[in-house]
Amino acid sequence: RKVTTLVALGLSGAIGQVFIFVTISKFGALTCSIIGLARKVTTLVASIYFYGHHLNKVQAAGLVICVGAMVNDFFGKKGKKGGHGHGGGDAHGGPGNSQQVGFKDASEEHQPMLPNSEEDDSTLEMGTVNK
Repeated sequence: RKVTTLVALGLSGAIGQVFIFVTISKFGALTCSIIGLARKVTTLVASIYFYGHHLNKVQAAGLVICVGAMVNDFFGKKGKKGGHGHGGGDAHGGPGNSQQVGFKDASEEHQPMLPNSEEDDSTLEMGTVNK
């Protein structure tokens, strides 16, 4: 019985991590954090409702602030175009996107992080490696 419980707990954690990874890759880290906040607030409200827990004034104010911030963020995104907070342009790195982020042109945005030097493999970006 204990092994089955541990396996179920491990699998549910692994599946949860997959959902978090997919959410971040498709919608961005901000949306993932908002989903996490919504899940926690929903759990809190359900606990208050089903188990009869009581909140003091500070806790109630915190709950109102959390719900208000989520509602504001949800309705604030409706009129904006270009996801992930980049402003105008298309969501796939179009011309509006490169101008918003501060790149001079779209080709500058897609530069490799490390230079591709095939002539000498002993040099790194951090310095020369002594052999």
